[in-house]
Amino acid sequence: MNQRMYFLDNLRAVVILLVVVLHVSLCYMKFSPEWWFVIDPEQSMFFTYVVMLVDVPIMAIMFFLAGYFALPSLQKHGMQGFWLAKLRRIIIPWVLGVLFLTPPAMYMILLSRGMAPGYMDFWTGKFWSSMFSQSVYWFLGMLVVFYLSLCGCYRFLPRLQSPPRFSRNPSPVFPILFITTTAGIFLGMNQFFPVDTWISDYYLIVFQPLRVFVYLLYFWLGILAWKRNWFTRQGYTPHIVPWLIVAAVSAVIYLTFKGMMHARGTEFPIRLGNALGFNVFAYSTLMTGVAIFKAFVNSHNGFWKSFSASSYGIYLFHSLAVYYGAYYLLGMEASPFIKAPILLIGATMSCWVLTVALKKIKGVSSVL
Repeated sequence: MNQRMYFLDNLRAVVILLVVVLHVSLCYMKFSPEWWFVIDPEQSMFFTYVVMLVDVPIMAIMFFLAGYFALPSLQKHGMQGFWLAKLRRIIIPWVLGVLFLTPPAMYMILLSRGMAPGYMDFWTGKFWSSMFSQSVYWFLGMLVVFYLSLCGCYRFLPRLQSPPRFSRNPSPVFPILFITTTAGIFLGMNQFFPVDTWISDYYLIVFQPLRVFVYLLYFWLGILAWKRNWFTRQGYTPHIVPWLIVAAVSAVIYLTFKGMMHARGTEFPIRLGNALGFNVFAYSTLMTGVAIFKAFVNSHNGFWKSFSASSYGIYLFHSLAVYYGAYYLLGMEASPFIKAPILLIGATMSCWVLTVALKKIKGVSSVL
């Protein structure tokens, strides 16, 4: 990769760190979901606001970056080479994660509440019935689906088969159209599903119905961005200040309407405000993040090289480190502002070290 594009890898690494922040904060927030893996009695509204804000843009950015890098990989390696790479990098971690790392994560729901049966009884029984989940590996399953959509279109759309030939900036209307579309989809699905619904009945794919098509559009937005040379030296780069202002204002709007969803979620104006706030905040945060990282974090020094290279492993392994670490900290009488940093730093560093060690094993480095 050309050095001027390292900032996208660094952005992805920091977004993965924010995923860890999200899962740590869920353990210490007030009004945490009843099913959350470990709920510490030491709680603060601060972590509730962290969860509400961090939850919005992280996966939109992840799917956008996946789309941005997918098409050049497909063009370079061809269909067979592309899927061989995805088999090693996406499909194998997805399957192994669901089979061997998700069950002990789900087991923690019962263990942390003093209701756990023997682990093997759980793994062969409840996990595959009432407690099935893909944990964090749902993202990999949806990536496979999105890659299939790209490959299906690649065969029939010659434009996808050609490299970028010119740079083209988005028109001022483009963000409005994109946000209106994603907000409309979000609001439309909210007519049939509550905002935080997860669907896992199909085993193969797990998704949030309000967000799945929004994420698909971000994936294809990433493809469009690469085709139009966005973020290259000659191409479009968003301006920091305007997008930062939009992100800050939309964050306040989203928090306001999200806070009213529990009591007044059936009212159309509340659902509309929540949908607009969510989608404006997601898009503006993506643009702000790209602008900031291109301007200030376009580095490939030792720290960023190691952190970026290890970020995928951190994503794959962090859930067990977070949940079991939070379970251990239940016995510690301390403020959540002490526990949460200990858990965040401990989980991140342990997964970072584990990833570096595993990458030295022959055959594993191509997966991580």
